[in-house]
Amino acid sequence: MGYDTLHFYHQLKNIPMDFLEQKNKPINWLNLTWQPAINKQGYINYCTFIGNLKLLLKGNKIYIKNSLQKFYMNNNYQPFTYSQVVEAFEILNQILPFNVYDALVTRIAIGLSFEENAKKIYNEWNYYLGKPPMQMQDKNKIYGAKFHLTDYYIKGYDKTYQVKSKDRINLNKPYFRYEIEGKTKFFNSKTNKININTVADLVNEGKYIKLCNMLVDRYNMIEKTAKIDYSECTFKEKKLIAYMGNPNIKQSVNNQHFESFKKDRTTINKLIKDKCDNKYQNIILDKINQQIQYSINN
Repeated sequence: MGYDTLHFYHQLKNIPMDFLEQKNKPINWLNLTWQPAINKQGYINYCTFIGNLKLLLKGNKIYIKNSLQKFYMNNNYQPFTYSQVVEAFEILNQILPFNVYDALVTRIAIGLSFEENAKKIYNEWNYYLGKPPMQMQDKNKIYGAKFHLTDYYIKGYDKTYQVKSKDRINLNKPYFRYEIEGKTKFFNSKTNKININTVADLVNEGKYIKLCNMLVDRYNMIEKTAKIDYSECTFKEKKLIAYMGNPNIKQSVNNQHFESFKKDRTTINKLIKDKCDNKYQNIILDKINQQIQYSINN
């Protein structure tokens, strides 16, 4: 498990006079060339890159975003460990003109990759908190599935395809990537209680473990295609499975007969737990846990 996309910022006490004079020309600072860009309000902001990380200077605030893992190892399909996360931030701390651990975090993505047929996995994703998945597409090709919620989203996709399409790199093996990305308010909610506010929280081992556990917990919350031996089901159970497996009918019952729907949902969840063959999804869950334990312990 590791951090992929990050958004954080810091307010500087002092910036070079060249930036304050708002001249529309490149400025050299911190051994970096900052390019000017005029925003919609007519103010000049300055942008530069450290590897893949984009730095934007707006007034006296520096905003930093993009993948920490790609910054550190130039990809996000290999395992990214806790000790590497700590080292990556320490490298940044030596480069940036402020204490990086004091920077305020506004958005994070956590995720992991492992060798597996991605399509086989995400094709079994049916619902998450009552929402069906959205297709992830690139060049008219469906390569993943995504649950989009208000402050966060969950996605699983074919990492091999994405890397080949975007970076022209052939991994020669099928890789699946699973991610949760969201605003910090999601990670700090009453349900999650991880309390991510500054970069210092991202290198806190206890909070890192909580984020790892969230990956497992949220994966378990995804409703997958049930593999049921119908010969062991009663006629009433088969009818229940049939209507709960039809998205249109399921949504209609949910909208018009909510109390009955709640009871039926409880019944079918128990039915699936008792009679469903989850061998394949258990294998996937084991792989997620293996990646997480490797990341925490290394």
